[in-house]
Amino acid sequence: MQTNGFPRLTPTVLMTLALWTLAFVLLTGRSLMAEGPFWEQMLPRFLTCTMGALLCGVLAFALRPTARLGLATQLSISVVASLVTGVVYSVLAELVFDQFFPMTNSSPLIYAVVSRAQLNLWLFLTWSTAYLALVWAERSRHNELRLVQAQALAADAQNRMLRYQINPHFLFNTLNALHSLMLDAKIAKAKQVVLSLADFLRYSLVRSPDEQVTLREEVEAQSAYLRIEEARFGRRLKTRLSVDPDVVDCTLPSMILQPLVENAVKYAVAPSAQPITLEIAARLVDGRVEIEVRDDGLGASYEAHGLGVGLENVRRRLDLAYGSEAEFACGPRPEGGYAVRLRIPKAPR
Repeated sequence: MQTNGFPRLTPTVLMTLALWTLAFVLLTGRSLMAEGPFWEQMLPRFLTCTMGALLCGVLAFALRPTARLGLATQLSISVVASLVTGVVYSVLAELVFDQFFPMTNSSPLIYAVVSRAQLNLWLFLTWSTAYLALVWAERSRHNELRLVQAQALAADAQNRMLRYQINPHFLFNTLNALHSLMLDAKIAKAKQVVLSLADFLRYSLVRSPDEQVTLREEVEAQSAYLRIEEARFGRRLKTRLSVDPDVVDCTLPSMILQPLVENAVKYAVAPSAQPITLEIAARLVDGRVEIEVRDDGLGASYEAHGLGVGLENVRRRLDLAYGSEAEFACGPRPEGGYAVRLRIPKAPR
């Protein structure tokens, strides 16, 4: 069994078995060289080593919540936890041996426990240090895996960027809109489209897909894209921005909104003969930034076009960037249209 950033069960169990098997062998060897009952001590020694292995499991459970703390803090906690576990183990071991070898006129229990605890502290501290090493190794392996996945998604996003940059249909539609504006002598509008195209292409060329950008920059890029589409669709496309000033400086992966805006234009605006309003909204909700791309088109037919690839790419990029701290939801709106909603932490990780 493998958990997110924690050692898998098998290495931890093997390490524990190896440590206590070695302890059993060393204690048995020392007993061979000393005078006294040898075979009679085998069973209580086996029982105490088994208890030690079980206490290592308890120690691992106690150290588990410290996995996200700094190394110095983890080591400090492990020393204290090892000391406590060593004392508990010493008490249990002393009680077990007392059951098999009751002694009269023996030293007080506290003295025997302290004598055992001096050795047991180092035993459990060695185990906890090795466990922390496994934690860091597993977290490094997990982070490397996430990095590989992020790079793969970034490469896919880069390919999508290149498609937006040189997509012949996008360029053809833009040039055709410019041609129509020139024929109608709408020079100012044509100039605005050219500037918007330059802004959008510049943004997609400069920004890397795995780069964090501010929400202000991302919304400005999508606004440039929508201005181009407004020239193409005319009155059929109305855009609205509702971005709370408190969230404009939050960061998010670059071009994360582009597939959402493009889908809204392609599947809500393009098929409609009626004016469609496309809105990008962002606000602070329960300490997180909620971003929504919504339209008032035919939301019921949205998912029939097989939009899973683009939306799944966005969802996976959010998962890699924020993990469980991000939320992703999409679907038809009750009042009509379609909406995609993202929730991300306000502060970058």
